Amino acid sequence: MNTNKNQRKKQLALTCCLLLSLFLIACGNEGKLDEGDCKCRIFFADIPKEFTMLDENLQKEFQIRVTLKNITTEKIYNIILNQENDFDFEAFLNPGTYRVISVYSGMSPYTGISLASDTERTELTRDTSTEIRIFIDNREDFTNHWMAVQPMPEMLLADKYSALIQINRKVIPVTDILPELSITYDQPVPSNKKIELTDTEHGVTVTLQNKTAEPLSWQKCAVIGIEVTRNTVVFPAGVTLGMTPSQVCHKTDGLYGEPTKFTGSALFGWAFDDTCAVYADSLSGNKLTLCISADGSYIRSIRYELAQYE
Repeated sequence: MNTNKNQRKKQLALTCCLLLSLFLIACGNEGKLDEGDCKCRIFFADIPKEFTMLDENLQKEFQIRVTLKNITTEKIYNIILNQENDFDFEAFLNPGTYRVISVYSGMSPYTGISLASDTERTELTRDTSTEIRIFIDNREDFTNHWMAVQPMPEMLLADKYSALIQINRKVIPVTDILPELSITYDQPVPSNKKIELTDTEHGVTVTLQNKTAEPLSWQKCAVIGIEVTRNTVVFPAGVTLGMTPSQVCHKTDGLYGEPTKFTGSALFGWAFDDTCAVYADSLSGNKLTLCISADGSYIRSIRYELAQYE
């Protein structure tokens, strides 16, 4: 037994050393954004008016990471564009050819924005100022997305336990969501079984149950719950993903008020793990679970469970 423990300790030590080595290598290969005298401006261009009409917290949390690589030295340069720098940054790098490795935003599932740059590689020289333009490459889709998540009046007035949702600009009961989704699944659901199916485009996972004595197609099963991980569904009181926890869960000022309970990490907002706020209705049996990002800054997913789920 002690031998096994010692072996595990050695393996853990070796793993830690390896991870530390990789971390040091990665850090050592990251260049500084002020290490040279070649000016390179990286900026988010042609920001549509709809962006400024997103939920304030989404605008605040939205940031773009642009990663450049010097193809000679293989140094990596990470540029962050956000509200603090007006999505406009000037880097001063050494001469050379740089490749745009990635343009990324972790908030894209919540804003509906896909990003691209106007160049894949650029040459930096001391006598020339270079620009890299970042833009929305799905502008029309983004506008449609923005319109789809504007709460309809009946959603703003709906009680949180009403089991109403808004999707594709339609206000419907949760149980009627299947025709609004794109799901490919061709297996019958066995009698009295539950399954989960996902529409990746909408970021919606539905929990279905065959409540009959015979196998059924998934389209004929009962919807007993949904989980939303992309900002495509509006919940009662106009709640959407990306809002701050205080907007929804504050005891007196939140749209849903004080939760029934919290689950997950007790270290809320410490960026260690997610915390979830649970609302359970003692009358209907319906339950809402709002999972909050590890740093406590926004709601990252919502699960709506109907009473039959229990």
